[in-house]
Amino acid sequence: MTADENKKRRSILNRELPVFAFFLLLSFVFWYLNELGKELDGTINYPVRYINPPKDRIITGDLPGKLEMDLRGPGYSILKMKLSGSRAPVVIDFTRVAPKRIPGPTPHYFLVTSGLIQSFAKQLHADFEIISVHPDTLFFGYDKLVTRRMAVLPDLKLDAPPGTRIVLVPDPDSVTVTGPEHVLDTLRGISTQHRSYSRMEGNFRVKVPLEFPEYLETAQKRVSVEVTFLDRDVSLFSLKNNRNN
Repeated sequence: MTADENKKRRSILNRELPVFAFFLLLSFVFWYLNELGKELDGTINYPVRYINPPKDRIITGDLPGKLEMDLRGPGYSILKMKLSGSRAPVVIDFTRVAPKRIPGPTPHYFLVTSGLIQSFAKQLHADFEIISVHPDTLFFGYDKLVTRRMAVLPDLKLDAPPGTRIVLVPDPDSVTVTGPEHVLDTLRGISTQHRSYSRMEGNFRVKVPLEFPEYLETAQKRVSVEVTFLDRDVSLFSLKNNRNN
């Protein structure tokens, strides 16, 4: 075969290759659309929210933020659900379910998720069937919701000049906290967020956010901390008297 014939064959191949690729892609699209119209099985991880515990109680335990659902229905419907970017979570309303108590001195409960399938299907407004939900059982407890006044614990790291000491005085020195009784019983107080400062020349005051888990609520989110540098031979009693005067 001559060089001209080889060149001519490569030219024909280069022209036909894009056409072949186009029709191959088109046939795949038609096949995929056909498959989406069939009934398929699929699995999604869907967010869940828990609301309305009994009055003056809070839900405790490691409840999952998402549930795995096995689905069966039209492929396009399952695909749409999987590709959905913003998903409003399904809701478990504790006024509409009947958890069962686990025998024992501590009140713990369990909820079988198969009994929630009908509620989830109504909330999702989808034309597929929910076959099962995982985990199949949710374990949790209730704790008394209490409100207490707790000390503010400043968490500031400072370099004290030689021969001095640092006194940290939060304002206010305590805050009102609402949360599970068993959690508040274990806390010495509510800490501020950690802050570090290089060596300062004089006294100063700084506003610092409070650091606390999301299941606790406080009357305020930030406090002021007064930082005072004292000679080591100056007593705290003298400092308090100077403030009062």
